Amino acid sequence: MTVGFGIIGSGYMGRTYAAGLSIGQVADGRLVAIAGGRRAPSVAAEFAMDAESSVERLLGRPDIDAVILTSPHAAHLAQALAAAAAGKHVYTEKPMSVSISGCDAMIDACRSAGVQLAVNKVLRFRIAPRAAKRLIDDGAIGDVRLIQSRGSWTSFLLHDVLDEAGRVIVPAKPWALDPAEGSQFLDWGVHASDILRWFTGSEAVLAFARYHTFGEAPPADLTAVVSYEFASGALAQVLMTYELPEPGLEPADGVMVVGSRGMIDCDLYGEVRLARAGGWEVVAKQPPFDFLRDYLDPNRLEAFSAQVQDFAQAIETGRAPAVTGADGRAAVEMVMAADRSAATGQAVPLPFQ
Repeated sequence: MTVGFGIIGSGYMGRTYAAGLSIGQVADGRLVAIAGGRRAPSVAAEFAMDAESSVERLLGRPDIDAVILTSPHAAHLAQALAAAAAGKHVYTEKPMSVSISGCDAMIDACRSAGVQLAVNKVLRFRIAPRAAKRLIDDGAIGDVRLIQSRGSWTSFLLHDVLDEAGRVIVPAKPWALDPAEGSQFLDWGVHASDILRWFTGSEAVLAFARYHTFGEAPPADLTAVVSYEFASGALAQVLMTYELPEPGLEPADGVMVVGSRGMIDCDLYGEVRLARAGGWEVVAKQPPFDFLRDYLDPNRLEAFSAQVQDFAQAIETGRAPAVTGADGRAAVEMVMAADRSAATGQAVPLPFQ
């Protein structure tokens, strides 16, 4: 048996999943159809699948077992509920929803329908973070005490990225300017929040955040500094900014983990270095790829495809996927607590009310 996948949404991430499925990176999955967005017909032609005129028509196909939601954030809830009602398993891009109540509704709908629910946490499937996690789990640095996470760029995608021939290779994200889509920290912060939970093996109990835009908005809050305390006692600091001056910082995405007996410096898309009493050593390295100019590079697609493969196997066997709806909810909850803190100037305890 292979799982038939339908894709909802035809932008950057829709093409990403279509490409991974089409080149055979998902052994237990097959690409069937796509719906949603003005680019759906061209993406369907590019990857040799059907284009449906509506999400409803896609969900009505008996050859589709599961859907991958790559639509804007605020659309995830209604699409997930419709998919569950149609008996389709649901894999959704991050963030799971723009609210905790939305996450809860998605979890309840999928449970009631007897279908699987997974949320993209692709960093758990990339070479570098997985190597760092193995070191932590093996006790290489002792108890995790401090984590610093950084996502830092020189611009936000307000305009299409074009290739040399003038073709759009990465479409702009104008929908991100809509407050209904959540804060800027929601878009990237759920990745950081999940990594913190995964590396600490613990849940956040306190959040304090400050958001700001140093240049001219929109969008607002292009820079965020967020601190979390975890039940384990670990402390974490998260920096997100789209406002670095050129040439920016390398790596753009990095995590430093300080333990009781050592440290890990993890470029999430590059090298992983381990420090112990004898000094620093490189223990793993992710093959490089270009997010913008060559975002269909198999080296980039591999982690997305690995999570879809895990999801397909979960559907086939009945086990839980590696990343569940509860994981997606927890990351959204951490961001909601940061949003509240940034708005009030107060530390916010978790669980978030």
